Amino acid sequence: MKHLAVFISLCSLLSFPLKAQTIDPEGYNKFYHANGKVSSEGPMKQGKPDGYWKTYHESGILKSEGNRKDHKLDSAWKFYDDKGRIAVVINYLEDKKHGPKRTYKEGKLYSEETYESDIKSGVTRYFHKDGYVEKTVPYIKGKEEGLGKEFDRDGSIITLIHYRNGFLAGEERINRKDRNNRRQGMWKTFYESGAVHTETRYRDDKVDGYYKEFSPTGDLIKAEKFVEGEVQKNVKELVKLDTRNEFYETGKLRTSGTYKDGIPEGITREYDTTGKIINAKLFRDGYLMGEGIYDERGFQQGPWKEYHPTGQLRAQGVYEDGKRLGDWVFYHQNGKLEQKGKFLKGGKPSGDWKWYYESGNLLREEKYSRGLPDGPMVEYNDSGMVIKKGEYLEGEEDGFWFYEVGEIRAEGSYKNGRRDGLWKATWLKSGKLQSEGKFVDDNPDGVHSYYYESGRLMEEGKYIVGLKEGTWKRYDEDGVLINTTIYRDGVEVKIDGLKVPITEASVN
Repeated sequence: MKHLAVFISLCSLLSFPLKAQTIDPEGYNKFYHANGKVSSEGPMKQGKPDGYWKTYHESGILKSEGNRKDHKLDSAWKFYDDKGRIAVVINYLEDKKHGPKRTYKEGKLYSEETYESDIKSGVTRYFHKDGYVEKTVPYIKGKEEGLGKEFDRDGSIITLIHYRNGFLAGEERINRKDRNNRRQGMWKTFYESGAVHTETRYRDDKVDGYYKEFSPTGDLIKAEKFVEGEVQKNVKELVKLDTRNEFYETGKLRTSGTYKDGIPEGITREYDTTGKIINAKLFRDGYLMGEGIYDERGFQQGPWKEYHPTGQLRAQGVYEDGKRLGDWVFYHQNGKLEQKGKFLKGGKPSGDWKWYYESGNLLREEKYSRGLPDGPMVEYNDSGMVIKKGEYLEGEEDGFWFYEVGEIRAEGSYKNGRRDGLWKATWLKSGKLQSEGKFVDDNPDGVHSYYYESGRLMEEGKYIVGLKEGTWKRYDEDGVLINTTIYRDGVEVKIDGLKVPITEASVN
């Protein structure tokens, strides 16, 4: 929850009053609000804040405090709301967020995140107002990546949240009970490592569906099927795969493969007369999905071809210990080129990569370095017009970008993969402004305005580090005011002068 204008508070350390004031460039200074109360105080060195500084709300209540070392933010900085309650604590090292950052809501801990050189990393934890951990979100290089979790007050996981490259990829509700306290749906238990131990599906508190048990390494070690709490016998889909072998006249193994109900499923290996694997085929539901060499350890080796279920060639290249290596080419089902590029040892893409539409026209071109996008990226529509352009730096968007989505063109700058500074969007058809506003660390901040395609103002209001704050106004296409909404910390508190009932959901 980023409900405090942290960056505004930091800037206020250098804000001086309009009236003339004597400044001691090598001593202790105090600055004042227009009402005469102290706005900030602390020592200066060479005319710049250095050492321990404090800032105050106009009411006189402490607003922020923290240390500067060699003019740079250092160690823990504390920020307070207008009632004097702790709101945010951020640790800094040489002007960059480094270490834990804790955010509070009405004086209670709301979130705890970790930064390394201004980039969010590790697991961010969110807390319920009663103090227990309510949610965890993993971060890698500033983006959500991996498995997040939501918990109930007893610490049981009730939602698995999958993130990929900064986006929500999916959610899975588990371990839930209905209003009658009966287990419903999927229930899971976990090893201490976080790996799934068991999966059980319930209906009205009875096992109804599959029960699965896994080893700590993820291998399925037990599976049963239940119907209304009763285990089922001789379940067709749980019958183990049959292994079929063929032999040379000498008695040595020639082929070995697995089948399900007489249909190839899994890997079939071919051997020469000396026992060496000379080929392997991968089947799924009877369809050939790939062929090459599968060694005895289960790793793909050497030249491989992969296929669409319809039989057309899907990809072609070389594997080393199960990882793609060197030049690879991928194809659409219609046989036309889909993408091509190179992999380094370990399966990391490198160098120039190109993607193509099924029509054969170029879709995207970009560069990779050590497995990460690094350098210019350009994306085209099927007619050849540029619809997205920018540059990556070690996997993060950096500098000026623009992209077109639907009827809108948006443009602005990124810093460490986060929107930073002024962003504008225009209507493609008319070229008129659709929206504009500033971003700080990918959060809207300050006044944001939104417009109809005619150019008339549709909505306008203020954000404070990602949350709506104060008065927001919305107009119809004729410019007539429709409603006025007042927000506090992102929550509606008044609409057209009427108070909005505050519920637990609205504040959490």
